[in-house]
Amino acid sequence: MTVRSPSVRAAPHSGTATAAPDLSDTRTAGPGDTGPGCELCGREHELAVLDGLLKAADGGTARLVAVDGQAGMGKTALVREFLRRHPVPAYRVCGEETESALPYGAFVRLMDRLTAALPGGGPGVPPQDLADPFVAGSCLLDVLGRLEDGALRVIVFDDAQWADAPSLESVAFALRRLRADRILTVVVVRDSAHPGLPESTRRLLADDETERLTLGPLDVADFARLGARLLPAPLPPRAVTRLHDHTGGNPLHARALLREVPADVLAGPEASLPAPRSYSLIVLARLARCDRAAQDLVAAASVLGMHCDLRQAARLAGIADPLPAVEQSIAQELLEERLAPGTHRVSFPHPLVRASVYHHLGPMLRTELHSRAAEATADRFGALWHRLRAADGTDPDLAAELAAVADEEAAAGRWSSAATLARHASGMAAAGPERDRLAVAAADALLSEGRADEAAALIGALSAPAESARHRYAEGHLAFVRGNTTDAWTLLTDAWEHCDKAADPALARRVAERLAMLCLAHCRGAEAACWAERATALTTAHVAGGTLRYCHLVALGMTGAAERGVALTGNLPAPALVGPEDADLLLGRGMLRVWSDDLEGGRDDLRAAVRMTRHGPVPLRVLADTHLGQAEFRIGRWDEAVLHLGAGCSIATDAGQSWLAPHGHAELALVLALRDDREGAAAHLAEARCALGATPDIPTLMAIARSRACLAVARGDQQEVVRVLRPLLDLRTPEEPAFLPWHDLLAHAQLAVGAYEECAGTLALLDELALATGRRSALAAAARERGCLLAARHRPDAAERAFRTGWEHATAVANPFDRARLALDFGIFLRRTGRRAAATESLLAAHRAFGALGAVWFADRCVGELAACGQPVGPVPAVLPLLTPQELAVARLAAEGLTNRRIALDLVLSVKTVEYHLSHTYAKLGIGSRTELPAKLAPKA
Repeated sequence: MTVRSPSVRAAPHSGTATAAPDLSDTRTAGPGDTGPGCELCGREHELAVLDGLLKAADGGTARLVAVDGQAGMGKTALVREFLRRHPVPAYRVCGEETESALPYGAFVRLMDRLTAALPGGGPGVPPQDLADPFVAGSCLLDVLGRLEDGALRVIVFDDAQWADAPSLESVAFALRRLRADRILTVVVVRDSAHPGLPESTRRLLADDETERLTLGPLDVADFARLGARLLPAPLPPRAVTRLHDHTGGNPLHARALLREVPADVLAGPEASLPAPRSYSLIVLARLARCDRAAQDLVAAASVLGMHCDLRQAARLAGIADPLPAVEQSIAQELLEERLAPGTHRVSFPHPLVRASVYHHLGPMLRTELHSRAAEATADRFGALWHRLRAADGTDPDLAAELAAVADEEAAAGRWSSAATLARHASGMAAAGPERDRLAVAAADALLSEGRADEAAALIGALSAPAESARHRYAEGHLAFVRGNTTDAWTLLTDAWEHCDKAADPALARRVAERLAMLCLAHCRGAEAACWAERATALTTAHVAGGTLRYCHLVALGMTGAAERGVALTGNLPAPALVGPEDADLLLGRGMLRVWSDDLEGGRDDLRAAVRMTRHGPVPLRVLADTHLGQAEFRIGRWDEAVLHLGAGCSIATDAGQSWLAPHGHAELALVLALRDDREGAAAHLAEARCALGATPDIPTLMAIARSRACLAVARGDQQEVVRVLRPLLDLRTPEEPAFLPWHDLLAHAQLAVGAYEECAGTLALLDELALATGRRSALAAAARERGCLLAARHRPDAAERAFRTGWEHATAVANPFDRARLALDFGIFLRRTGRRAAATESLLAAHRAFGALGAVWFADRCVGELAACGQPVGPVPAVLPLLTPQELAVARLAAEGLTNRRIALDLVLSVKTVEYHLSHTYAKLGIGSRTELPAKLAPKA
């Protein structure tokens, strides 16, 4: 079985990866061979660079190189020659101009080649349909990790500029996560910075760690060698120079002229040479030398793409015996054979050859061939694609078919294919409401996929009046994704007013769902819950990968009704038993449990949600990673928190959905600030603020303010803490005190700067929220800060009662950082009231906890207080100084019994990277296997 994209289910482009000389899509050159495998002249420097990169990959460091240059400069020839020299397993896939609108077309072909190399050749990934580039990229990582023997391998992605965007995004996602893998990836593209490439691909190719080889024109000496290879006798030096100047050093054009123009004409000083732009005429001249059968075969092959099955092309051309025609086509360098067990495939030697043939077909013949190909294709998606190519003007029936399939894809959460199909359906529909409806559906799917610029272009071309409900909804969704929540609210509420709920419940539901999300962005939990309930009432159908049910639960949590929200998920089983269709409910329940102080239960839900949403849409996965990071932080597993928060930010950015990243960056900055990594915290705060829209959401503003405050604490600047947090008092913040705790930080800073009355006012607000919800974490924080305030006001008895009350609440919640803060403040109080022994005990406990967490500033504060008690302390034994956060996270999962493959899936790493981290961990800890990890990794207090 091979992996199939939900949107590209055409016949597989099969191919088996073998050593380079037998590689599908690569010819082997021998002495005297003048075929494509031997067409390279010069480029010794570039070959040396590739040799060095292959050596680095062989040493266990994954490498990536971008080979770019104008058409005909020999990019593919360079890679072929490189592979010919190095007989290593290689897997080549080529982008095709004819498939650029088919999501995952190139990705499917790459996976076909890779899964064929798996032991037994079985399925390379789980059978779930691919929902988005993140899912596909994760599948690619999984397959690479399952390739046996750890051998050196090469992946070639040729003609990337013509590949579909989801394929490029999927591969880019996976390549960013290869570290210790013996893999060299070569991306061949005309321009690494071409605006048509997805942003994630351009960013990857421009990365400092990516090698870039730009092929310019060959020099005259290389042209002389090329002429000597292809002609019976070498050209005179003056003729070589003339040929070089005439072609601009382009080897493809030169090779064509050397093949077509008689040697005496080339050598003569006066004869004119064909213009380089007439390359297509040279190709067509070769085609004209073939008989009718060969011409028909080549024409049919051009309709089927760069590569096709010979029998399929022969049937389309109406040829009973295609072998003589193939032989002629190969002799004229129009086609090449691709032989593999059980298959006989042909391909064009260069995209320009195929383009010359395809675009020479008259419209009548081209339409006829595509129509016949559609009838002969059993695959639904392949047939639709050929019918699109055959269509002449609008076609309501085809539009309806495309729209129906687009709706199916959208309902399953496969936004990329839904967008492509809906966009094509819109183009086939007659101008008017139906075309606009389909264009809005395409824009909606594009926005769900994070492709805002493409969606904006579709919305701008709508013919409906700007005040129509559909138009307003599309503009409102776009404004929301771009972070302009004020405009989004105006547009979406207007869309709701003008929407006919009875005639178009699907549109009404989408409007209500977006309004629920907007209310959450403004911390209007009760309104968000109402909008979510309205949306649910409009249709009972559940959209896979949707966030409506999650929004409803979060809205209830915001209002302080977390327990009510958890009760609504009463039919949801234990995390391990929840199906993927309920990932959104599990995600919401996990966060509600965290807010209601059930940190262990919430963490279990969220860990399962992360695993489940690995095959789901990007928004759910980003939310799952971010929420799990928040839970890990509260439960005291800060290394895992760093890893998951970073993963969420990375996924959002790589998927082009940067609007999801600011909150994760802010939460990550919080952990780094508490660990006194001021530079890292500042960098993530800058990322968070940079990604904010014109009217940012309140939860993200709260998270940024809290992280800035913690950074100020690390600098010892309590006045800055007050300045940063005080504005939150004027915002409409959630009624749930555990949503994003910040009142205690502000109260502590107000006390530190002598603003006692302001401190008391802040604590009164916190008390009100904590008592209303009965939230023990908030009650503990309020009691701790009240104890500090009472001590400062010289009321020691009341202060001690407050501290002890706080301790009763804190011990009921598995939050080691909050308990350690209470132990620190209580220890300071005890020392200042003369109880040094009790103070020492409390301060030592706090010091151990802070040391284990890596909370540097707080641990240092303990050291100072303990010194004042006459109890000097040395460094706290901890794993942290030995292991990096990623090593520690991998080690902990291994200690829990997870396999390397499961760890790789959970952390979105390659298996080789997991093995690399574990080997370093064993060496640092002085152990020999994973069975010794549990004893070395003591649970954090």
